[in-house]
Amino acid sequence: MNSNTSIADIMTKEVIVLDANDSLTEAERVFGNHNLRHAPVILRNELVGMLSLVDLRRSLEFDDDIATKRLAKVGQLMTPDPVHVQIGATLGDAAKLFMEDDFHAIPVLDGNRVVGIVSTTDVIRFLLESLRDLEEES
Repeated sequence: MNSNTSIADIMTKEVIVLDANDSLTEAERVFGNHNLRHAPVILRNELVGMLSLVDLRRSLEFDDDIATKRLAKVGQLMTPDPVHVQIGATLGDAAKLFMEDDFHAIPVLDGNRVVGIVSTTDVIRFLLESLRDLEEES
């Protein structure tokens, strides 16, 4: 178990992204079809925000005019300018970010391009696998 482990080794590489111009109906479909809890939001192939399942549900749940709300755009609901890391970041870098702020997923970029996402679940999975490896060595 090493805090210098590359984020590329633990991140989810097959990241599903939303476009800022997608409707909330489309976002709801994507979240449901892919069992997502978070999705980076792009505009012209660059990261511009993050959308969480909690934000999406909260938005749709408390609106009297649900049909109109579903036509709203992801860009209107997303958290803009999200915290992110570059592909060269380490597990320690991500862990510090998770401890400093109240979020559970961080987009991973290679330059301006989204290449992955690391979540608290990814970190926990890595820690459990590392502990199993240590136990097997003993």
